[in-house]
Amino acid sequence: MSPAGLAAHALALLGAGAGPVLVVCPWAPRLAAALAARVPCARDGEVPMGAVVVFLGAAPGPAKRQAALRAVERRLPPGAPLVLVDHNQPRALWRRALAVLQLAVRGLPAARARYPAARELGALGFAVERLWLGGGERVQLVRARRR
Repeated sequence: MSPAGLAAHALALLGAGAGPVLVVCPWAPRLAAALAARVPCARDGEVPMGAVVVFLGAAPGPAKRQAALRAVERRLPPGAPLVLVDHNQPRALWRRALAVLQLAVRGLPAARARYPAARELGALGFAVERLWLGGGERVQLVRARRR
């Protein structure tokens, strides 16, 4: 899936809204650029209408992931949507093998695709609303709301 296509899906899940979007995407610069080309990005001090957080291409441990999500939560107003973009393990064996190969090329372990992103958001207090799989099920997009 191309960065532009992934950005389009993430923003469609985020929903239409007037105002800036907080984009946290340090490990996928092409995706960050595709998102920035489609929506105004929230600057420091601005209250965002929603957020897109991307963990693709990275292997931050649970502590770093949760710290990043808590920082996003502090900036979002109550009820604001968040879309989390992360790796996923496909169900079909041939797709799973392809996904493992793509992770290995990036220096990431196969277990990276099994990280429970939606469960993590729920444990942090977000209300998980929807899960969408893309790119042959190699990418998951989780829509949640700040409570």
